[in-house]
Amino acid sequence: TDGALGFDLFNGSLAVTNLSMQDPMAAAPRLNADLQSRNLDLGDLTRTFSFGAIEGKLDGDVNNLELVKWQPTSFDASFVSSPGRYPRKISQRAVENISSLGGAGAAAAIQRSFLRFFEQFNYDKIGLSCRLRNDICQMSGVQSTPEGYIIVKGSGVPAITVMGYNHNVSWGELLSRIQRITAGNAKPVIK
Repeated sequence: TDGALGFDLFNGSLAVTNLSMQDPMAAAPRLNADLQSRNLDLGDLTRTFSFGAIEGKLDGDVNNLELVKWQPTSFDASFVSSPGRYPRKISQRAVENISSLGGAGAAAAIQRSFLRFFEQFNYDKIGLSCRLRNDICQMSGVQSTPEGYIIVKGSGVPAITVMGYNHNVSWGELLSRIQRITAGNAKPVIK
C-alpha cells in the first residue's frame, strides 16, 4: 500500500506503513509492515486487559514486521514511556506481571520486603524491546546493567525498579509467559 493507515486507540494513535502482502492465497502468505504508536494511555490499556494498573503514556515502534502463515518470523519492537509530564504510577500487580516477562520474580522480592505495604509505586520510565530473529527474541529495556536490563526505572517515594535478566528468550517461551499472565487475569473489557 502507499501511504499510511491511521487508527485512534487508547487516547493515542497507531500508524501502519509499508504494508505489503505476498501470495495471500498460498499455503504460506507473507505480510510485511511497520507500526508506530504514540501516546497510548496506559491506564486505558491496562484496564482493558486486566494487567494491573499503570498510569502514564507509551510510545511503540514495530519495524520490519514479517508474518509468514500469519505468525511473526521477525521484527524489531520497542515500547517506551512517551516524553512529557504526566502521572507515572504502577501497581504491585502490574510489577509482578511485567517482571514475569523479563524472566525474573520481582513478586517474591516485594512480598519479603516493606514494599508489600504499598499498592502502587512511582516510576520514571518504562521500556521493553524485542528483536525477533530465528525464533529468538533478543530483549532489552530502558537501560542495561551488568546483571540484565531495567524494564521499569523507579523514581520518588515509594519507587520500584523492575529488572529483566534473560536477554535471549525463545519466541514460544515469551508467548507462554504472556499467556500465563493473561490466564491469571480477567478477559479483555471492550467498551
